[in-house]
Amino acid sequence: MKIHYKKTALALGFCGAFLTLPAVAALQSFEVENNNDIKCGYKNDNGKVVVAAKYYSCSDFSEGMARVSLMKMGMVKGYDGAEDYEDYLYMQGYINEAGKLVIPVEHQAPLFYGVIIDYRDFKEGLVAVYKNGKYGYMNKTGKMVIPYAYQTAGDFSAGRVVVSKNDKYGVIDKTGKTVVPFKFNWLDGYYEGLARYNTSMQGDDEGKIGFVDKSGNIAIPAKWDEAMEFSEGLAAVKVGGYNNGKWGVIDKTGKVVIPPKYDRAYIEPMGDSPDVDGGRYEGGKLDVYNLNTKGANAYNDGYDSITRYTLDRQGKVLSKKTYAEWSEIE
Repeated sequence: MKIHYKKTALALGFCGAFLTLPAVAALQSFEVENNNDIKCGYKNDNGKVVVAAKYYSCSDFSEGMARVSLMKMGMVKGYDGAEDYEDYLYMQGYINEAGKLVIPVEHQAPLFYGVIIDYRDFKEGLVAVYKNGKYGYMNKTGKMVIPYAYQTAGDFSAGRVVVSKNDKYGVIDKTGKTVVPFKFNWLDGYYEGLARYNTSMQGDDEGKIGFVDKSGNIAIPAKWDEAMEFSEGLAAVKVGGYNNGKWGVIDKTGKVVIPPKYDRAYIEPMGDSPDVDGGRYEGGKLDVYNLNTKGANAYNDGYDSITRYTLDRQGKVLSKKTYAEWSEIE
């Protein structure tokens, strides 16, 4: 069983300063390079420097706050009981739209998979912050409103957020009150009122995926080997293993509306990122893929080419196109 995540604000920070697209705000980030050392800051609409270029990364504004970070050496807490080790620490704070640093750059952004920095932005007035291996939530004044108590922590949506503690997942509200009990081995964020859950721990190939409602009740029983989140009332699901499984589509009642017959429902990026491209309906259309294996090239993961099918909501093929490599697909 593989779990895939919708793209979030995670940044690949190992390759240099992270500079996002211009913000819809009075201040925009800029960067300066000096002897291969890249720093960023903020200018106003007139080009005047308001925040000097001294940060490792500078985000866009989210709810009137922008995230800034610095990098330093320090001790990293070992994952899942492993020994602590020395490595770069990515510390983040937040400025307001006037450029004032209102939350000091002293909150660690943990590093996952060796390359992914768990940068966080404000959502619904709160931001997940990390300390000594635990997450909590802080408001825009820097006050901790939900204490450091969670192994993992999502972003708030509609006043709720998925978190985990003691290796179980549940849901809390903005006061920290539990609204869905901590009883799931894995629970994703909510999309269109439903969240994916897993019968086993994340990364366990024996687990099955289903969906729960906002009260934590089972809406669709766990019987899928992979599943994407719901989009436009439909979700791509898979029956079978990674190499021989097939993808189809279900509705919110769990009814199969497109039988599983496609090899892939998304494109996996290069590297260690857990994000995927595709697998979701947009404008009533979904792209799926079949691997063409006749005369398969052993140096190309066992396929000669890839055919992309664009489906409508009923599974009708609206268009198809064949590519030699995944990298050719736009």
